[in-house]
Amino acid sequence: VVDPAEVEERLNKLLENNTPYKKLKEDRPLENGDQAKFDFVGKIDGVEFEGGKAEGFELVIGSGQFIPGFEDQMVGMSVGETKDITVTFPEDYQSTELAGKEAVFTVTLHELKARGEAQLDEEMVKKLIPGDEEATADTVKSKVEEQIQSEKVAKIYNDELKPKLMEALVAEYSFDLPENIVEQEIDAQINQKAQQMSEEELATYKGNDEKIEELRESVREDAINSVKATFLVDAIARKEEITVNDHEVTQTIYYEAMMNNQDPQQVVEYYQENNLLPAVKMGMIEDKLFSKIMGLDK
Repeated sequence: VVDPAEVEERLNKLLENNTPYKKLKEDRPLENGDQAKFDFVGKIDGVEFEGGKAEGFELVIGSGQFIPGFEDQMVGMSVGETKDITVTFPEDYQSTELAGKEAVFTVTLHELKARGEAQLDEEMVKKLIPGDEEATADTVKSKVEEQIQSEKVAKIYNDELKPKLMEALVAEYSFDLPENIVEQEIDAQINQKAQQMSEEELATYKGNDEKIEELRESVREDAINSVKATFLVDAIARKEEITVNDHEVTQTIYYEAMMNNQDPQQVVEYYQENNLLPAVKMGMIEDKLFSKIMGLDK
């Protein structure tokens, strides 16, 4: 059972994330939550540094997108005002040349916008549920409730039930796998591990074929089980006539993008351009299949 307060909170967040910013008619200082348009020039010891300058930059104040302290010091600025902001780059900042150093940014505020009033009107409904001409405000509320319920079930399913079912399936069946697909899965798992390694650790693998081969062998069993699971899920899903159409995939990505305050169309295009839609579809088919096996689709 979903608490109505949870639905209300999620709905309000969804509306807020999708309510556009509007230029204010009255003059007032910049506040947290406003969208600011400004120029900035950063200097360390009086010298400009690479990547520390921009014009017409747009930022939602309080989003935490900039260095800690930068956005806080912008609060209270007026349009047309220029102000020096002093911040210190974090010790673990991505650029080692800037990490831990103090910088002074000269900021000029050109424009500020505030979010309009969030309303679940006809225009908003069409934005939240594109392509459904029959959708109403109640449709949106129902979908939000369904999403929350689905997330609760998914947590139990993903954390506890699904791993056990997958393990049991893989152990039950034995069959030959295409070696090239297993090698591709090993490549994928190695790339994931590499992304979590430090530069020093990565350096130990450069030119060391023996060490690279050891790493590949260390993930081989997991890769084999992963490929086997994919083949099993696909075969069982076909037998059970479980399908996911492209519209369902797009809607899922669209909704998650909106909940994360991202541009849904840009996110969908990113998935399309990077050939990620098949993986999303397979994941959705997998979820449908195991939901059916466990009786969660009733």
